[in-house]
Amino acid sequence: MNKNKEMLNIFFKVLKNNKKAINIVMPNHYVKSIYDINYDELLKKNITNIIFDIDNTILPVNDINVPVELIDFINKLKNKFNICILSNNNDARVNPVKEILKVKGFANAKKPSKYAYDKALHLLNSSSNNTVMVGDQMLSDIVFANKYKLYSILVEPVKNKYDIKTGTSRVLQNIIMKKLKNKIERYKYF
Repeated sequence: MNKNKEMLNIFFKVLKNNKKAINIVMPNHYVKSIYDINYDELLKKNITNIIFDIDNTILPVNDINVPVELIDFINKLKNKFNICILSNNNDARVNPVKEILKVKGFANAKKPSKYAYDKALHLLNSSSNNTVMVGDQMLSDIVFANKYKLYSILVEPVKNKYDIKTGTSRVLQNIIMKKLKNKIERYKYF
């Protein structure tokens, strides 16, 4: 099934209160930003690999201007974690960010596909039981993580700016978040 059909299928199942679909969109944790994640807690859980989404997770959509604050933050994380960035966006978006941050990564990930899972874990030389996925999209990032048994952390979008691809997914996510508001609140704060 292509990723858009899969995401729509999960969306409609969530609206129908399908428990399996609800569980697959629910993150292990929900925090404001990557800066609010308790990375020491991840280490206590033996998580040594981090996969970060790019668009609206670590940077605004389609922005390749990487601030010094993010470079410094990622450099500190690299002392404790292996890091990979990935995106459903293209090489022109991913490669400059990957080079500036000096991390592994790839474009055209097709999250929540098995391809993205296999490639990310291969780059990290890791397994799902010691890897976390951090992203801002429930229907791609969190479904991807939960589908393949990665630890999952949902962050709020860096900016409320979207392109056509992320904008559609964001509308669906906002509907899901309203429907599951009480459940999501329990996952807030790490």
